[in-house]
Formats: sequence, C-alpha cells, structure tokens
Amino acid sequence: MQGMAGEFRYVLCSHKLTAPTCQAFTMLKRKKRLAEAGRRKMQQIDAQDLWRKLGPAYFRELSTFGAIQDAVLLNMLLSCRVLQLNSGEVLYSLGDRTGFFYIVLQGSINNFIPGQDGTMVLSRHHEPGDDLGFVHMISLSDRTATAIAEEDAVILEISIEQFFMLHEQEPDAFGLILLNLARGMARTILRMADKLVELDKNCT
Repeated sequence: MQGMAGEFRYVLCSHKLTAPTCQAFTMLKRKKRLAEAGRRKMQQIDAQDLWRKLGPAYFRELSTFGAIQDAVLLNMLLSCRVLQLNSGEVLYSLGDRTGFFYIVLQGSINNFIPGQDGTMVLSRHHEPGDDLGFVHMISLSDRTATAIAEEDAVILEISIEQFFMLHEQEPDAFGLILLNLARGMARTILRMADKLVELDKNCT
C-alpha cells in the first residue's frame, strides 16, 4: 500500500431520457456555466438523520459498501458530505477538474459523453451503490462526461483527502472499498465488451 499512499500524496499536492434531463442538457449546450450553477443548488443534508431514516442495513446492501462495518460506514457519512440533487441538476460537467468521487445513495444519475455529431450520448446510468468519477480521480484526469440527476438523488461526496485518510485510519475498510470499486469497474468493462460484440454483429 506504500506505493498507493505515495500516489495519493502526489494527488494531494439505451435509456429513455426524462424531460428534466433533456432540459438540463439544452441549458448545458447554451451555457458552459450550468455546472457551476447546478453545484450551487446542491444542498448538504444531515448524514446522521439519513442514517437513522434508512437504517444501517440499507447502506450495507449498497455495492460499494459491501462487507464494510457499520461504524466505518457511519463515520464516512459524517466525515464526508451527503448532498441532495434535484431532478435535472448537474453534478459535474465535461472537462471539470477532478477532486472528488461520488457514491449514489438514493435516486439515479446519468452520465453523458459528446457524440460525433455534437449531441450528448447517454454512456451510463448510475443507481444506488454505484460510483461516479472514481476512475477520473485515480487516473488524475479531468471529467470526460457530464453527470445529471435523472430523478431526485442523494449522493456521498468523497474527496481525495478523505479517501487517503480512510487508507491511513481504516486500511481494512479501504481495501474492501477498493475491491468493491474495482468489481464495479470490471462489470462496466464486461458490459462495454458485450456492446462492442453487439455492434460488430450489427455491422456485418
């Protein structure tokens, strides 16, 4: 884990679109500042209240948090930010700098990438337990997609600094979360491979 710690220290220095989502994208094409405006609308909610409302069992069922102890989960909620997004609200935009990644706790969020004709194409649909932006953070790259809430959603925002602190303070939990995130990335790659095979069949 020493190499990973060093890297973190270096870092520290076919889904139908809903009306709100389409409306948000129209605004996005007209004004590049939409992402900043969307972030200003996001509201931080009380993590302790959410924990009591949903219950520990709910969080244990989320794929990213699989096998994580309740005390660690609660501490993550309390030390990070829990944010609420309205339907159609922008979480981040294409080209944004990367300082955080996110876990969907409730609701759903769509990722869009630019198509060849200049339109925005749905690339992934995120549901509770899915991560957003982890690959960008690990690869030290800017956002390659725009994320928009398909419906009212609640997310956990984890900064690079907070993720590194988890590595130092809870190494076992950190390893489990990395494994869960890697499993999610592997499933995404497999789905992409299936899509490529399907496209190849359609072209022949």
